[in-house]
Amino acid sequence: MKTLDTPKLPFPDFKWKWASLQCTEGINDPVVLLGILFRMYNLEGKYKYSSDEFAKELKSLSNDLVGRGVNIDLRGRTGDRNIIRNSGQYWKALNLIPSDKGGNGIIRLTDFGRKVANHTISQTEFSAITIISLKLPNPNIQPKEECKKWDNAGISIYPLKLILSIIRTLSNNLLDLDNAYLTPFELYRIVIPLSGTANRPVADYAQYIRHYRNGMLDLTSWPNCTKGANDARIAREFLLFLSYYGYLAKTDANSHGEEKYTYNTNLDTEIQEILNNKSTLLPPDLVPNAERKLVYTSSQKRPNQAKFRKEVLQACQRCVISNVEMPEVLEAAHIIPYKYNGEDTAANGFAMRMDIHFLFDSGHLRISENGDVFLSDKARWSYGTSIPPRIFIPEHINRDFIRWRWENYNGA
Repeated sequence: MKTLDTPKLPFPDFKWKWASLQCTEGINDPVVLLGILFRMYNLEGKYKYSSDEFAKELKSLSNDLVGRGVNIDLRGRTGDRNIIRNSGQYWKALNLIPSDKGGNGIIRLTDFGRKVANHTISQTEFSAITIISLKLPNPNIQPKEECKKWDNAGISIYPLKLILSIIRTLSNNLLDLDNAYLTPFELYRIVIPLSGTANRPVADYAQYIRHYRNGMLDLTSWPNCTKGANDARIAREFLLFLSYYGYLAKTDANSHGEEKYTYNTNLDTEIQEILNNKSTLLPPDLVPNAERKLVYTSSQKRPNQAKFRKEVLQACQRCVISNVEMPEVLEAAHIIPYKYNGEDTAANGFAMRMDIHFLFDSGHLRISENGDVFLSDKARWSYGTSIPPRIFIPEHINRDFIRWRWENYNGA
């Protein structure tokens, strides 16, 4: 690209739509998005979204989120004004609930949605599949007439993949980590207008952004793709999704009100596999490697981990699953995760052998309030009968913490 031309939009109302026309950024948080999905799964085919039963489930989830650092209140999103009526496009956009209008308001999930809800598909698998497959225009949420405008212009975008590609290119293949980020403003004022040109190379996006950061790009004459009251916030949700699932790290707004979404270099190999993937099938090593790195990264952010481990191992001196007693291979596993303000006490911790701790943190091993143990298909294949179907839960454990994790958390 020799000159910095001003982009022209393919049609006047060109924009990126994450999902709903209403902004509820908190829904993107996995404990909300997947927590509501889990509750839909339990009621599917039997109750309506407007039912008292679904309202009860949403209020239960809302109570569970109090004090967990999640900024959303679901208590008023029930009845005829239920959350699916107002923002069901979130789940439709991600192919978790059907996009058609049939069913008379009865709770329904797609096959993919059921697999996510019942933990057949792990949280990391869900996020990787979404990054690979989420495409604009999205016929699950956009009208046929709108999709036709995109098709006539020859434009087809995988927005999550594009964002990751741009940030990696800005880093000069990780040689310049100071620039390995994107701000919401850069997304909706530079990236989205540029994406209105079909087949634009990623290097173009990076060059425009570099010029903007160096004060060499005047955007006053550029088209505005966020004219609507909520358009800028909706565009930001692409970045939020990538940060919630660990591919980007969000920093708080600075004095100029700018957030930065920074590339997670620990996942670079896995992100490159996603970017190079030409199908909806996941590369075989992508998910296990990503899960391991996400769990490891999360564990590095626990400042009181040593104190927590000591307290948990004093309360329970053996692995709760395998009964192994060697302290050299035992770790303390948070039941309510630290990132959701899980407390560093023995009441919130299982003593677990290292590999079992990983299974637990990544969602491949789950424990119910009654001590029933459930393995994912992948874990069952590898561990077989070595994992007991039921365990004894020590008296010092808070069973409500176990219930919280069972109903609201799907792993790393």
